[in-house]
Amino acid sequence: MERRNFLRTTGALGTGGLIALAGCADDAEDDADPDAFPTDDLTWMIPWGEGGGTDTYARQLQGTFEEEIGASVTIDNREGAGSMVGTEWLTTRDADGYTLGTVNSAGAHFTWRAAEIDDWHIEEDLEPVAYSGVFGYTIIVNNDVADEHGIDDFASLRDAYQDEDIETFGYQGAGSDSHLLMLLLRDGYDMAYNNGVPYDGGGPTMEAVISGEVSAGFATNTSAVNAEESGEATAIVNTMDIDLSDTWPDIDRIDNYGDSLGWLSEFTLTQHVPVGTPTEVKEQLSAAIEVAANSDSVQEWSEDTGNIVQYGDMEEAEDLWFGIVDEMEEQVEAAIDGGFDGFLALAEEEG
Repeated sequence: MERRNFLRTTGALGTGGLIALAGCADDAEDDADPDAFPTDDLTWMIPWGEGGGTDTYARQLQGTFEEEIGASVTIDNREGAGSMVGTEWLTTRDADGYTLGTVNSAGAHFTWRAAEIDDWHIEEDLEPVAYSGVFGYTIIVNNDVADEHGIDDFASLRDAYQDEDIETFGYQGAGSDSHLLMLLLRDGYDMAYNNGVPYDGGGPTMEAVISGEVSAGFATNTSAVNAEESGEATAIVNTMDIDLSDTWPDIDRIDNYGDSLGWLSEFTLTQHVPVGTPTEVKEQLSAAIEVAANSDSVQEWSEDTGNIVQYGDMEEAEDLWFGIVDEMEEQVEAAIDGGFDGFLALAEEEG
């Protein structure tokens, strides 16, 4: 038996609990009526604020998902602590299928590990049911700032920071993956910002760049489209390996200046339910996500914006979810002296 499955069945139970469950498990299965699901409204938790990439994807899928599942679905934004507030909340919900959430691999794994959380586990306390797309970080710049200082690619952005023409850079949460990404750009790519400013997600960071509160910052490619539509900001750098040239033909790539950062800057939008949710219910949720992701309206949105909508079933979602903490340990160890401990020391120093 794999360790994660063993922990799911024994980790929260004492010996007496196991004996009790052994006597009633068959009865519970006999009493279950998967055809009755759902008989009430559903909640779709997003652990980021409105307007960010994760939120935008969910709202694109919401309408068709509701039609397919046969119930009303409320988007519930529970931002904070680099997505950990909402993610932990999801682990505490009833395992009945009425609450699902989008928690992204591998960003959530990174933030969970960096936060040194020990009272719940990112891989053991959630069950993936599907994934619905891939997205990641771009760098956007306030248009007034860009015009004033001639910023149109990473080289000119880097020069503006080095010359102290600009000082501020926005990112998605102290101790998050975007925090490390910002530090790597500073120490490995010479982006010498003076003031890193944390926000709770891509939406708030985007708003800060649009308003001029910060000169530049990270936005997911999804929210970067919204930033450009405002007329107040422009996406100038792609930090991912994913090709965004269909959306931004002239966007610069960070791997023109050094090694790929895709391992840290790309995410899979993964839908989860609490551990113990009946398999039949998970299959219904996954099937509804598949229909929504492949619907004409969502695919048209994907083509218009360049946002990648791609359905993966339960097995595929599990493959992209389990074992990622260990992989992140190796990647961070290779990227920064001292691994996670070194990162946390730098983050505290900045703090």
